Amino acid sequence: MKHVDNESSSGELLHTKHAFPPNNLGYCGPDTRGRILEHLHDHATDESLLSILTRFEAAYPFVKMIAKSTGRKPFDYEVAEAYWIGNPLLDSVKPVEFYEFTHRGLNVKLPKKDAKLLFKQLGAVAKPHHTFYVMGMYSRPAATSANREKLLQLMDSCRISWGRVVEVKEKELVVERSPLTFKKSEEEHLLLSKPVRTKVAYDQEIAPFNSISTGDWVSLHWNFASEKLTSRQVRNLRAYTLGDIKATNLFMDLLTRTKSQL
Repeated sequence: MKHVDNESSSGELLHTKHAFPPNNLGYCGPDTRGRILEHLHDHATDESLLSILTRFEAAYPFVKMIAKSTGRKPFDYEVAEAYWIGNPLLDSVKPVEFYEFTHRGLNVKLPKKDAKLLFKQLGAVAKPHHTFYVMGMYSRPAATSANREKLLQLMDSCRISWGRVVEVKEKELVVERSPLTFKKSEEEHLLLSKPVRTKVAYDQEIAPFNSISTGDWVSLHWNFASEKLTSRQVRNLRAYTLGDIKATNLFMDLLTRTKSQL
């Protein structure tokens, strides 16, 4: 039996809205996109949806770790919000717990020696935030790849970004968002560029997009509008993203130094 969204299930739907775009493209999670979309259209959850969400290879281990570290349940609203958007729960996760998780808790684990080196350099600057995970995952090949622009595009699509709606169309929104780019003076360093207008897909049947308006702020994942954001969430997403960029730049410096010593 499905349960229409309420206080206890809203975290499940927030998580689902952000997990759906890459799943719909076949990038991660089980091949159940039709069932996931049905739940989003109904704005409802049930045990089958929870079972699907636990089969996402990276997202579920992250929310489970954040929940365990902060005394919550994996799909509590604040836990899902912390991982995808960012909130103070991220600051409550002890660096030692995040360190242990990176080389033990993920399906694709960071080698222990790399994790130790990473946390020795970054410590509490590294947060269990989706954007930091994405940037860290792509920055390792970016440090040695000639196709850095392609990796940058993937990184920018996979992170959760935010945009202000300037035009509403039937299946598209025109938003102003700040793309990720490399500093011209320091080619291995990331930054956010000035806002540009971009077309993104959205689904009117997924609440609250049946009433989206110009001026609204939305979260974006793989060029798809996932959720309408409050001003607090926009501030948090921006602040934690900037922190993720700082941590990733330090990580890329570390990779470059390590490579030069080989």
